[in-house]
Amino acid sequence: MKIAILGTGKMGAAMAKGLTRDGRSMWDLALTNTTGVLPESLRDLELYCTKSNTEAVIGADIVILAVLPQQYPAVLNEVRDAAQPGACLISIAPGYTLEKLNALTDGRFQVVRAMPNTPALIGAGMIAVCRDARVSDDTFALAERVLSCLGQTEAVTEAQLDAVIGVSGSAPAYVYMFVDALADAGVLGGLHRDQAVRMAAQMLYGSAALLKETGKSPAELREMVCSPAGTTIEAVASLEDSGFRGAVIKAARTAMDKAKKMG
Repeated sequence: MKIAILGTGKMGAAMAKGLTRDGRSMWDLALTNTTGVLPESLRDLELYCTKSNTEAVIGADIVILAVLPQQYPAVLNEVRDAAQPGACLISIAPGYTLEKLNALTDGRFQVVRAMPNTPALIGAGMIAVCRDARVSDDTFALAERVLSCLGQTEAVTEAQLDAVIGVSGSAPAYVYMFVDALADAGVLGGLHRDQAVRMAAQMLYGSAALLKETGKSPAELREMVCSPAGTTIEAVASLEDSGFRGAVIKAARTAMDKAKKMG
């Protein structure tokens, strides 16, 4: 099974690493970038890298577009006729709809769109995936299998991708702001900043794991922390007074609206 990864920036390199971890013998990987040389982060993997996108896609079962969005038209024009008809094309850029991707490739590919987030860089991402109507079930399952090297996949419709951007694509930035604010509070209370950051990060990690593993709703888990007349319910009341949930919803909707405009 040959996979061509066009572009070895952060996400392209993360996919190459993830697929290598996943079992090197399963995939024949061909990577490209403007230098034809593997980036430092991939040097120990002994992967094939070339300057030529056309060369990389020849015989590829899956072609992953990991170049900058503004490079899509030129790169797709370059590889369109070199790739085997019916190969799976995976796009990870916002703003390029399935319709637009099909138009740029004259319908030669089975097109899949994926929306990863930055935790994908360490294999802990949330990757939303949607497909064109011409993508077979087997091809889509294969695409999800490949993308799972970046973390957990979730099949959605294309119409849901804008919501995905607000809820998981852009959301790591909100989380880091929250952790940074908690660290400031910790420093105010007498902790060293590195201690406060470690504590907040572990709290976040453990809270997310508890949410996933118990299957309880966020509201149920919140109530487990809120003792009557205790410190937590006082803090929760303060967050409500400050419009915390409204601010989060507004931020996510702002990201969704921006994504719609980009599309």
